[in-house]
Amino acid sequence: MPSFRASVAIQASRPGVAPEAVLESARGGVAAHCHVEDAFVDVLALSRGAGLPRVVIRFLVPAANDPDEDRAAWGAGRALATAVGKVADWSDLQVHRRSRGRWVRIEVPPTPSATVSVKRSSAGCGE
Repeated sequence: MPSFRASVAIQASRPGVAPEAVLESARGGVAAHCHVEDAFVDVLALSRGAGLPRVVIRFLVPAANDPDEDRAAWGAGRALATAVGKVADWSDLQVHRRSRGRWVRIEVPPTPSATVSVKRSSAGCGE
């Protein structure tokens, strides 16, 4: 099964929300649709003074063809962003695909039809 990463930059957690709750919300958002392999906060950009910390979730999507897998991965990324948005302000949603030992950023794939419902386009893995 293809492996993907979705991440968002965290600007600030909402008042009264513990920082660890942001990571758990992100994990839960993706886990509702996909098998989550790992979840962590990347602080490298923050430590270099070059950006914000990123919540990163690594997950699997069912094997299909690349465009369908990419759409499923973006659905999981949108689920991550929706879940995080309930507990924190975020920016810069990114989705990467594991390819030949490297993480390659994938662009938002076009929807297969202009009549695709919002629920379907944001469903994610296996839905």
